[in-house]
Amino acid sequence: MILIGEKLNSSIPRAQQAFEARDAQTVTELIRTQAAAGASFLDVNTAVCAASEQAAMLWTIGLIRENCDCGIMIDTADPKVMAAAVQAAGDCPLILNSATITDRFDAVTALAKESGAAVVGLPIDDDMPHSLEEKCQKLDFLIEKLRAAGIQDDRIYADVLVETLATDGGSAKSALGAIAYMAENYPDVKTTCGLSNVSFGLPRRVLINTAFVSAAMAAGLSSAIIDPVSPAMRDAIAAARVVAGLDDYCMDYITYIRGNE
Repeated sequence: MILIGEKLNSSIPRAQQAFEARDAQTVTELIRTQAAAGASFLDVNTAVCAASEQAAMLWTIGLIRENCDCGIMIDTADPKVMAAAVQAAGDCPLILNSATITDRFDAVTALAKESGAAVVGLPIDDDMPHSLEEKCQKLDFLIEKLRAAGIQDDRIYADVLVETLATDGGSAKSALGAIAYMAENYPDVKTTCGLSNVSFGLPRRVLINTAFVSAAMAAGLSSAIIDPVSPAMRDAIAAARVVAGLDDYCMDYITYIRGNE
């Protein structure tokens, strides 16, 4: 599974404060620890910085390029900020986060075609789907629209819209069903999610997060935006790869356990 580090997000107070203060030491620490924990991409969202969103985004991208080899997920609702970030990222592997069926679709797909970046697509139009049937219908429409726009399947990250169990007890089941549906019907399209959304508002969130990641990987989840530094999450992913049949003879699991004894 492709791990996308979530810690460079301005909705997290520590990250927001570091972005606004241009605290290079703190941001560099967040970059290096996530990279060392196995993140392939780092999500960068500076939206809460308001008027300085673009400046903070470009500054952070510069620090990523100086401190690790991770790809960058450019996470913004502003196409102008996204375009500037693509230019600043140079030859780094990129994921553009995100476009819905209707919102920002043309701008994001045009930028993806020009830059070769991958795209996170959300199966949302005028309404947010909640049931499995609604999600699958909108995922079908989203994939066909992305294909028509010239985005190849292997450059699509389809977000299965994980919502908190605190307000919808069926949300995890719906997301798991959508993951399995995508794996069966669109094997070259990657699936993704903001995994920790599943536990928002609940106590001891790590218990829910680790249970969900294990089930999601077994269903075929391709990638997730997570905290890769969390020991509990790292343990769960190592074990889930074994259970999902992704670790021949459990060799990666054994190596992981021995390396952490």
